[in-house]
Amino acid sequence: MTRRIPWLTSVAIALLATAGSGAQSAPTQPARQPIPTQIDPTRLNTTNLQTLQAQPVRTATPADPVAVTVNWDQARVDARVAAANNAQNFRPEVGLARQVRVFPIPRNLDPVSLAETEVPILVPTYAALGFSREPVTLIFPRGDFYTLSITGEGVLVEVFCTRLAHAEPNTAISARRIRGNGPEGYRTEQTEYGREVSFTRYGIAYSITIECDDPEGDSRCSAPQYGRGLMDSLQILPGSRGSVGGP
Repeated sequence: MTRRIPWLTSVAIALLATAGSGAQSAPTQPARQPIPTQIDPTRLNTTNLQTLQAQPVRTATPADPVAVTVNWDQARVDARVAAANNAQNFRPEVGLARQVRVFPIPRNLDPVSLAETEVPILVPTYAALGFSREPVTLIFPRGDFYTLSITGEGVLVEVFCTRLAHAEPNTAISARRIRGNGPEGYRTEQTEYGREVSFTRYGIAYSITIECDDPEGDSRCSAPQYGRGLMDSLQILPGSRGSVGGP
């Protein structure tokens, strides 16, 4: 799959570089699998952040982001509801292993890095992904943000989240870009290689990018329904903060 180079990847690369010497290095990608794109946090809709929490004392700037407070109470409520729904829909004839795995589990999962990541790690479900075979799933948790990469059947789906609020440049273009619909500031945009969905949840910014082998002919990229379905299906990955117990 041809990969794009985002026009503002420098910020995300800088975040990875400063994530800390103790952070786990990303494993070597499987043969012929695309390397996950690091989505630029400055392109995410951060205008609705901190609606449920007190505003930070320090003001965010493009070069000096502020780590906002996550609404962990709501994250835990959502995790409990999802767990109850999954248990209620259990069908013995399908098999326990498949029922427990409502969404793909990253093959490079590290419980320590997962638990130390300061944002709820959300994963789309198998049902929303619509794959007939197990996809290649990788995760890269980095403290204040994470990237999840899911590859299969002609499409690459990436989920990115950050709790770092960046100041938006005061321009007409940025003003149009940050507009969203609904309580989560939902926004979907067509891209050269597919589609991008941005929204806020738990007081922080999330983004889903979809890249298709055939961006114009594949409805997963040419129409907004697939991306919206992925967003609506997101559930908290077990083992990450907010999945059980306290923050």
